[in-house]
Amino acid sequence: MRINNILPVTLFAASLIVASSLYAQTSTSTSKFKPKPTYTAHLSVGQVFFGTGDINGYGLLVAVEKSVFKKSVRPFPAFQVGFGLNFETGIRKPINILHPNGDFEESSYGQTSKTSGWATFKYHPFKHSMDGFSVTVGPTLGITQSTSEKSRSFIYDSFYGVIRRSVIETENHFGMGYRIAVQQQFAIKDHFFIGFRADFSNDVHGDVNTYLGGSLSYRF
Repeated sequence: MRINNILPVTLFAASLIVASSLYAQTSTSTSKFKPKPTYTAHLSVGQVFFGTGDINGYGLLVAVEKSVFKKSVRPFPAFQVGFGLNFETGIRKPINILHPNGDFEESSYGQTSKTSGWATFKYHPFKHSMDGFSVTVGPTLGITQSTSEKSRSFIYDSFYGVIRRSVIETENHFGMGYRIAVQQQFAIKDHFFIGFRADFSNDVHGDVNTYLGGSLSYRF
């Protein structure tokens, strides 16, 4: 083979080798410096207990959080800030039962609904030993609607039995407060997590709520 035929082949082969090397370095560099997910979206559904637990119902929480540190920094190995919305509602059904022995059992009607915004500050105290455990605290601002019986009376009808007559009153008020949550999560797939959480909240009106539920999270 002549020299003038070998040279183009050699140059072409050398070009392929150089291109392959550059591509490999670029791929490695891209994967090495690929940014880690910094946002997490949460959806939680569970049971809520109002006050001393005499009114209970259901709660829904949606939240988005952002990681503050790109790397673990002691004593804050993982710290996130964000915002959440809480929707909670519950009811206490009235009871009016006349027992065969003549005893009359009755209880009042009550209904409570609360919607609040929540500025969240999440801390992972055991990031290096129990990654999914976290504690979240923050102030809340929301509106509560409470309905109760202002007065009630009972009459007995031979056909309908006990008839209840009630005067209902409804109150609406805004209130600032705080909310504390303890959560444990488990990874089920890339970027997806499931877990359970327990929340406690209170405000300036003394509206105490306790929440227990499950959660689904997505990290992006």
